[in-house]
Amino acid sequence: MLTMQLAWRILVVTIAFGAASAIGWWALPIAAAVFGAITHRDRGGPLVAGIGGMLSWAVILVYDAARGPVATVAATLGGVLQIKPIAVYVLTLSFAGLLAVCAAIVARSVARVFVPEKA
Repeated sequence: MLTMQLAWRILVVTIAFGAASAIGWWALPIAAAVFGAITHRDRGGPLVAGIGGMLSWAVILVYDAARGPVATVAATLGGVLQIKPIAVYVLTLSFAGLLAVCAAIVARSVARVFVPEKA
């Protein structure tokens, strides 16, 4: 069950990742790595990063869909890739989630090596 603290944490991470993604797509894994290093003692950090990454890009997709022909782009790209347009959305959100999870896991592992454990 989703606790209120976890829901707030996911919301804050989603907002931070969305702000980072406004700079460029490459800022998402950087932000996720920073988050992973900060939360290196938390087991659920990479999962929160992945959910936050997917939600932040979902918000960006919805915003872009309200402003422009995202459905046309998805249909065109889906035709090129020979997949359905919905799969373009799924792949986009999966890419964001995987970027965030992988960056958080790598940064967490590095932080665990360099940050001494508390007694």
